[in-house]
Order: sequence, then structure tokens, then C-alpha cells
Amino acid sequence: MLNYANLSDIEFEYLCQNIMQRKLDVPLRRFTPGKDGGIDLTDNTSDPNIIVQVKHYNSSSIDTLIRALKKEKDKVKLHKPKQYFICCSRALTPENIKELFFHFSEYMPSDKNIITLNEIEDFLQSSENTDILRKHYKLWIDSVGILQELQNTNIFIDCEVLLSNIEKEKCFFVKTQVFEQALKCLEKNKTLFITGNPGVGKTTTSKMLVLHYAALGYRVRFTSNTSDLRELKKSLSQDKNIKEIILVDDCFGQAYFKIRDGQNEDLLSLIKYVNLSPNKLLILNSRITIFQEAKALKPDLVKSMEDNEYTVFILDMNALSDIEKAKIFYNHLFFNETPIAYLDEIKKHQRYLSIIKHQNYNPRLISFICNPNRYKKIGVKDYYTFICQHLRNPHEIWRDEYEEKLLKADRILLTTLHSLTDNTVSITLLKKCFEKRIENEKDIDKTINQFQASLRRLTESFVSIVDEKGTKKIMVVNPSVNDYLDSRMQENPLEKRAIVETAYSIQQFDRLLSKTDFEYFVEDAIKNNRIHLYLFDDEKQKLAFIAYHIGKLNIFNEHYLQLLRLYLTSPSHLYFKGHLYIKAEKIIQALLSKDMLQNYRFDEFIVESKNIKQLLKFCDLDEMIGLINLLSPLFSGKNRADFIEIATNSIQEAIEEFADSIEVDSYVTDPSPAINFAMHEEYFDIDEAVSDIEESAIDSAIDDIEYRIKSLPDDIIIEKDFIQSLCFGVNGAEELIQSYMEDGHYDKEDFDVDSYDSDDEEIDYIFNRKL
Repeated sequence: MLNYANLSDIEFEYLCQNIMQRKLDVPLRRFTPGKDGGIDLTDNTSDPNIIVQVKHYNSSSIDTLIRALKKEKDKVKLHKPKQYFICCSRALTPENIKELFFHFSEYMPSDKNIITLNEIEDFLQSSENTDILRKHYKLWIDSVGILQELQNTNIFIDCEVLLSNIEKEKCFFVKTQVFEQALKCLEKNKTLFITGNPGVGKTTTSKMLVLHYAALGYRVRFTSNTSDLRELKKSLSQDKNIKEIILVDDCFGQAYFKIRDGQNEDLLSLIKYVNLSPNKLLILNSRITIFQEAKALKPDLVKSMEDNEYTVFILDMNALSDIEKAKIFYNHLFFNETPIAYLDEIKKHQRYLSIIKHQNYNPRLISFICNPNRYKKIGVKDYYTFICQHLRNPHEIWRDEYEEKLLKADRILLTTLHSLTDNTVSITLLKKCFEKRIENEKDIDKTINQFQASLRRLTESFVSIVDEKGTKKIMVVNPSVNDYLDSRMQENPLEKRAIVETAYSIQQFDRLLSKTDFEYFVEDAIKNNRIHLYLFDDEKQKLAFIAYHIGKLNIFNEHYLQLLRLYLTSPSHLYFKGHLYIKAEKIIQALLSKDMLQNYRFDEFIVESKNIKQLLKFCDLDEMIGLINLLSPLFSGKNRADFIEIATNSIQEAIEEFADSIEVDSYVTDPSPAINFAMHEEYFDIDEAVSDIEESAIDSAIDDIEYRIKSLPDDIIIEKDFIQSLCFGVNGAEELIQSYMEDGHYDKEDFDVDSYDSDDEEIDYIFNRKL
């Protein structure tokens, strides 16, 4: 069964108009308020032959629906149509249908003129009406249980962030021209970059695109953490028949510029991989301000995207027509069940037009002013004034609530959350940091559980609670909350200083301090043995963090001798702020510098065979070669033979792993020679071309391996016979051929978003239906 509850009353009327026009093969018109006299749809406004009455009573009782329809009888008599139809979003019993037909039989040749939910469902499921069904996106997007399926499967990264509030968002959503263009772009370009101002709907549109493709059988991969792009790519299925769609939210977020310079290669590699894979799609989005910053910091990357060098289409989300704005506004009012008195204030003197046409209108602002947690605190007579104030000052939508309506404890909880993350954080960590901050606040009552009380007050208005793999986590309800808190920190350095002075988690210092100040803080905390006073996610993170900074800053302190030896006997990557921050081999290399070896006497236990193996097991081929060269001088005499054997075995295992997953596009950039060779007079032998390209990639990979291992110590020898005997796994040859042979470039003009002319009459119709 399709989900009719996803449709507002006006959306259901649009659906019925499409259905009845198809059934009757007659154009039907909708009426603006004051003209219909009970008519929703008709063939002729002056002398109607056909009248269609639409009733969307999805959540009401059958008795309520029947009573409402009976009231239409006198209005129908005034027009005396040749045919009268009823369309309703409820299934009716034979007795219900018989009763209605009795009242309207004068205008109905049979009870077939009463079209119930069952008839609508049968009509839409018919193959010849697929175009109508597809047009009404919200009907079918979760009819196949796609949301439940996604929530019950482990196919996401950060899935809880993606799915948070999606039940409401899909109801509010309007299928705009921008959304339609995005679908076309993905179909033709495979990679879509969405940009626009804050609040215009980039993330919501991205989510709905993902749901669209999930309903079509695509697996979903999602991340808002651009430092994990390499891992995300590895998580994609190597089966070319598996359909997957990837969403990278906020792909030019601040973390992208802070982690490492090579990250643009990760992004371009992901784009290139998707373009070469027939069943992979990629959606990227970013705020326009961050995108502009990326132009300055990563000009080559942005230029390659803007020039379609990597087949990326850039879609600007800032264009919404007045009618689309009206539908978005109306959906928020409808699905938030806005009381009639508040609706009347908006309808008065067509005030909705001034809201829709305001230069500062955006969907995020509409979501704010239609949220029951906002307007229920405002008198009916003041509601329109409240809306106008926020339209005039859209950047202040949180200021009044934050400064005037929140308790001090609530504000502290919000700023503590902001000091920890832009995404999600565990309730446990947030609670510890919050309680640390209020320890010395004399005007906050410690006899009650302030954390639980504040969290209860803030939930749904400022924060949401999500379940992430069995762990309860907290996030802000809307990215604009983070934008607002960011601006507060800039405007009020005293507040920021107060948070720093009471910070408890190492993540807070990293977010609140400049890069230089953070490094100074860490150095001072380690040198003075205070680093143990601060919270880490776990002991493994703490151990890796301290080891990394001791090696990086070349700190010698006997206090850390056992800790560092513990790390070297059980090394691990450093995950920080939810992503891979520093690889283990980089930490090991820093710890094994000449000065560190001498000061901490690491050579006493590194020479043990089990410790050498442990140190090498985290490394890929290049990293292992570097680490072996670093360790080599430590081994001489009888220890040297053991070292050579362990190093040789480890290198061979790394080479085998390297050979097992060779990406064709890393070694073959021009497939045309192989394609030309496989072109015969009567046919093209793609298998022959694939084989030729794979052989070329393997030859190049062998040369690459031999070149890399030349830098190993002279007595660590990897025989050529070993390399020649490797079993190579080569990926992407067929995709490279197909991509080369197909024209994958399209002019931007094909996708320019058309702007609608304002249609006040249509907007009047939307806002003045009787609910």
C-alpha cells in the first residue's frame, strides 16, 4: 500500500487531479478560494459539466468523512453538473458507498463515481500510470519499507545522522525543479555537487535523492566526515552489478582543510572511481561560503570540478520558485498541525504572500517559525509579527530563544555540546563535560540532576537524541544552531574563554583553541604530567594521542617511559573526533627517531622478534619500507638474521596484499590502444580489450613494486621470481573501457534551473483550502 499519509491535503488534491484527468481524458481546473462553492476540480469554471470533490481524511474517522461529504449536497445542487465524482483517501465499506450514492445519485450514473482509496491504489499500481506515481514522489518513497530496511541494516557510515528526523523531513519535502534537475544530473553525470546558502535545503534534498535511489535498489553509503573518504571507497562493493549511492555531506567542511593536504586526491579519486563504475552514484554537498573558501585553499580541486574535468555537475540550490516556496511553507503548517487560529493570522490579508516573497525566505527559517515548540509560546495575535521579525533578521533565529528563554544550565549544556562536536557526541561524554563546567557555578542548584533536566528541556527544540549502534548520542536539531553558536564564540571571547578554562575533554581544546595554541597546550600538559587529567574516548585513543605528540614534539620525560613502551608493543592508529587522525606507522616513526631511541632506550625491547612483527603489522607497502629502513640500524650481529627474516616475510605479505587489489586507473590512463586492437570488422571483443588493459596494468604494477623495494637495505632481498609469480587482482578495466567509449560530458546549459513566474492565484488556492 502506498503511503498517503505523506501527502498534505493540497498534495492529495494534485494527485486526484492527475488521476481524474487520465480517467476522464478531460483537462480539469482547480479553484481559488471564494469561487468554488464546494468545487475542488472541474472541467469548466462558468458552466461545469464535471465536478470532482476531493477529501483527504487520511487520519479522520469514516463517520467524519461521511458527514463532511453529505454537507456538499446543497452546493452540488447549485451547479447541477452532469457528473459528480468523489475522491477520498479512505477505504469505504459497501454500506458507506451505498449511503453516499443515495445522496448524490442524481449526478452519478453509478457508484463507480465514488473513488475510494482502493480504486486510487489500483489505478496507481497499474503499469500505464507509472508516470503519475513517479510524479508524486512522497507516495512511494517508503511504501516498500525502505526506511525500515535502511534502519535495520548495517550499510551506512554515520547512518543515524542521515536518518535523524527523516520521517518528518519526507513529509515536509516538496519535489522542486531543483530536485528534478538533480535526478537528471545523476542519471547522466553520475556525480552531483550541490551547493547553496545555509538553510536552502541542500541536506534535505540530498537525503531525498538517497531515499529515491534506495527505493530503486541502491545500497547507501553516507558520511559527513571527509577524512574517511579513503576508507569509504574501500567499503564499496567490488561487484560491478551491485548498485550503490554515496552521499558525502559537507564535503568541504572545515575538517577537510585541517587534516592533511593530500585529502583532495582522496576526493578526486572517489569521483573518478564513481565515474568509471556503471552502478555507482555520488552526491556531494557544501555551503556556498565553504565552497568559496575551498576555491582559495584548494584552487586546483575546485577548478577541476567546475570545468567538469572529473564529470561533476554543480547544482545551485538557491533557486526556488514562489509556488515551490508556498508548498514548502504549507507542508510545514499542515504536518505540524498548526492550530486554525494561527493559520488565520497568516491568511489574513494574504499575509502568506509577503512571507513567501520575502528576500530572506528559506526552508530552514520556515521550519523554525512553524515548529510548535516555537509558536506555542507566542500569542496568536503576535504570530505574524514573530514571523516578520525573523524574516528581517534570519541570522537571529536562535538568539532570542537562547538569550531570553533558556536557563543558564541549558545554555551551558548547548555550548558544551558545541565545544565537543559539530555532529554527534555520546551522552556519557557530554554529561561529564557539562558537570565539570557547572562544578563552580554557585547559582546553579546541584541538588537536582541538572544534566537530565536541561536535556529534557532542550530536546526537540535545540537538540536531538539518536541511537548510534546501541549508544545514545546527542546532536543539534539543525545545522543553523551550530552556525549561531559559532557566531557567539566570535562575538563573545569571554564566553569562549570560560569554556576553555573549564574544558574536560581533549576534543574541546582541539575545537576551541587555534592550531598553535592547541599544540602549546598539549606540549605543556604532557611536559607537566597533566595530560592524564583530561578525558579521551578510551585508553587506546589516549595512549596513541600521547605517544604521537611525544614523538612529534620530541619530549623526553621518564614519567612516560612505560606508556611509550606499552604503545610500541601494541601500536594502534589514532582515531580522533570520530575519524582516522594519524596512522600507527607515523606515530612509530616519530618515536623511533635517533633522539627518542637514545633518550627512552627503546632498542632494549624492539629487537625482540614479537615486537618487530607487531610494529610492522599496521603498515602498507610504502609505510613498511620506511619503517624497516628506520629499524635496520638497530640490528646487528646475531639479531640481524632474525630481523632480515621477519622484514622479508613482512614485505612479501605486504606485496601480496598490494598485488591483490590493483586499480587499473592508477596505471592505465589511455585505454584507446587496447580498444583499437580489439576492434574487428564485424564486432568489438571487449574481453580482449579488458585482458590487454589488465596485462598492461600488471606489467606497470610489477615495475612499480620493483622500484619501491629498491630502497630497502641491501641484505633484505625480494626475489624477482617471487614478484613475477604473484597472483594479481585487477579492478576497473571494463569500467575504464565503457567510460572511454561513452560520452559522459554534458553542457551545463542542459540543466539550468528555470525560474517560475509568480502565480499568486495558485498560491491563494494552496493557502485557502478548507482543512
